[in-house]
Amino acid sequence: MLKTLVISSLVAMSIALSGCQSTSSESTSSSASVPSAPSALALNGKAIFLTANTKLERTDFYSQTDRGSVSERQSNTYARAVLIRQNGDNLLVADPDNQAGTVFVNGKSVKSSGSIAGKGKTVCVDLLIEEGYKRNICSRYTYRNGVLEISEVEKDPAEKRTTNRKYKLSYDGNSCKLISFTSSSNARDAYCDGLCLSAYGGSTKWRYEVKQSATSGKCSIR
Repeated sequence: MLKTLVISSLVAMSIALSGCQSTSSESTSSSASVPSAPSALALNGKAIFLTANTKLERTDFYSQTDRGSVSERQSNTYARAVLIRQNGDNLLVADPDNQAGTVFVNGKSVKSSGSIAGKGKTVCVDLLIEEGYKRNICSRYTYRNGVLEISEVEKDPAEKRTTNRKYKLSYDGNSCKLISFTSSSNARDAYCDGLCLSAYGGSTKWRYEVKQSATSGKCSIR
């Protein structure tokens, strides 16, 4: 049960823009560029809706347990959805459904939130979910030869966790195709309580590593 809760929190890390569905789709592409693409990214009020069948590989490390040092490995595949909107030179990147409740971005309550990717420069935001979960996300993007790349660095102070994510897709002004999605996390000080302490003992120290990558996906403009 503990791992199910942790994996669920990892899958829901990007916070919410609600009620979004794709209207058309394109298959995953390994294309490196789009020759007919515009020179600058312009979504013209529309949004990119990206879905990726994502493989997750996770390793948990426990030390100072009642059984000494213990490590456990697991893997699974889940569907990841991302909504990308444009606001001036910046991109707003978020999950399409918000199930976390009220979110505070840089101290202000908002109905929708996510990372803000700067055009060729890094933009950072502080997020706080009303339940008390804090994180900081710094993001940037580039658009060259029809290929959009978004890079995010997310830090969780509670777990001393750093997550690096990268989205890569092609966009020709009318349609898009997923090229790749990758993510890696390293939590140096995860919080062990409840079932964790019951299973491993009161002195348990816990850390984990997670790697994610897209195996296939779809992309649409809506």
